[in-house]
Amino acid sequence: MNSLKTGAKLLTVTELVRFRLSAAVTLSAVTGYFIFTARVEASLVLLITGVFLLAAGASALNQYDEKDLDILMGRTGKRPLPLGKIKPPTALAISIALITTGIGLLLFIGIIPAMLGLLNILLYNLIYTRLKRITSLAVIPGSAVGAIPPLIGFTAAGGITPKAEIVLFATFLFLWQLPHFWLILVKYRDDYQKAGFKTFSSKVSDAQIKYLVFGWIVCTTSLLVVFSVRGLVFNAYLNAVLIPVNAAFILLFYRLLFRQYSSNALRTAYIMVNAFGLLVMALFILNAFL
Repeated sequence: MNSLKTGAKLLTVTELVRFRLSAAVTLSAVTGYFIFTARVEASLVLLITGVFLLAAGASALNQYDEKDLDILMGRTGKRPLPLGKIKPPTALAISIALITTGIGLLLFIGIIPAMLGLLNILLYNLIYTRLKRITSLAVIPGSAVGAIPPLIGFTAAGGITPKAEIVLFATFLFLWQLPHFWLILVKYRDDYQKAGFKTFSSKVSDAQIKYLVFGWIVCTTSLLVVFSVRGLVFNAYLNAVLIPVNAAFILLFYRLLFRQYSSNALRTAYIMVNAFGLLVMALFILNAFL
């Protein structure tokens, strides 16, 4: 019985910190690390632990801040706080402990990684979270949140002067966040309006948002491919993977948005966006060792 209770509590904490999202953020920081160096040193372990704890703490703090809004939305209504699985003071204490520990670990690496980590907390939990209730332009600082972890990793490895690779990767992640937001908006339009979040969905149709998403995806992946083909990012072997995969991704993505009418088409498109982002991270990491 005790083991069941312990497992339930662990699952609740995992949901509170959004484990998969925190792991993806950590992977982007690791990618930034390897963009600077292929050496595996103690700073990498501190980076992985520090960024994961920081991302987990930010997610817990976000759920604490938006607990009264999450309960209004079907998408978020089953999170631990709306369901009463964890009390708000406990969630706040967990978030503070995780953020403090994460910042402390990054400080062991250097002041710049720690300051970037703190900046991301402020962007996500103070600026983005508040702006969502005021303006649809909140997606801009929200997207910036996804671009900073690679810079944390890059500076943790010793990078001071920007390299073309880290600039391109951070820019890619910034641009890649936007279709992520917009796809969620198409599927959960009513939820966002019910909770009072400001979006542009009242001014444009779902079809128009889909065209925006598709055009944005094509431009963003084309930017990556152009820089890569010109020899500024990947070598010929990785280009041989990226180019055909990118073409297949665009074709399948188009089919999901405009040719498939099942209820799962948008979910599959959303998963594809995330999967392609993970593939890009993997290519950058492989490039460091080739």
